[in-house]
Amino acid sequence: MIKGIFFDIDGTLVPAHVETISDPVRDDLLALREKGVKIFICTGRAIQDLNSTGMLRDVAFDAYVTLNGHCCFDDNGIYRDVPICREDLESAVRVLRENPQVAVLMMTNGASRVNQVTPRVERVFQHLHTKIYPIAEPEWMLERDIYQFVPLIDESEEHLFLPVMPHCDSTRWHPEGLDILPRDDRKADGMRATMERFGLKREEIMAFGDGENDDVLMSLAGLSVAMGNGVERVKAMADYVAPPVLEDGVCEALRHFKLL
Repeated sequence: MIKGIFFDIDGTLVPAHVETISDPVRDDLLALREKGVKIFICTGRAIQDLNSTGMLRDVAFDAYVTLNGHCCFDDNGIYRDVPICREDLESAVRVLRENPQVAVLMMTNGASRVNQVTPRVERVFQHLHTKIYPIAEPEWMLERDIYQFVPLIDESEEHLFLPVMPHCDSTRWHPEGLDILPRDDRKADGMRATMERFGLKREEIMAFGDGENDDVLMSLAGLSVAMGNGVERVKAMADYVAPPVLEDGVCEALRHFKLL
């Protein structure tokens, strides 16, 4: 029996170039909560992005696995808190000073900054449906817990940061955007912490995702669903492939498995 469901946001609950969840998805999320099924967000975004965009509308989730699993919280507070170590942040600041053309997003739980505004920054924020963050110097990171460091670079530029941030891993979510974050199982560790907090077993968990950073959701959930618009690797891992997000595939999958 499914007692809890983890949802990625971008490409799963909300299509690209659409600002909020659709009416049918909203109604189904509220119906799940009414039935007593726990619903959890599992995203690379930070809470400030969710709040500023209003993309989840009036739906309140039971818990939020944010910043790719490194900051997890519910109504009772934060229960997983794993920022990037200072040594790696100091190295990142040095690289940015040596390469002033590189733009980067710097993300805490509650505030985000960008070091400059470039055409690449404008393209990425258009993709995110988010207002461009306020500007801050790279040293802003050294005074805060940074959970996600996002240089806006392509694959040929990854060598600037990855070798000098040895305690971090990376995952690419955009041709010009690379998430660099603490080394662990990312969303999977956030899921595990959430399952423990709510007393849920693997066979009681369902997960929806579409992107490369959702592969851990597919492997950890007792029942996994990939969106039809998802990457091939994630679809191959899933127990079921739903219609694309633009066709409200989440709603179809919930009915396919008779959850609604």
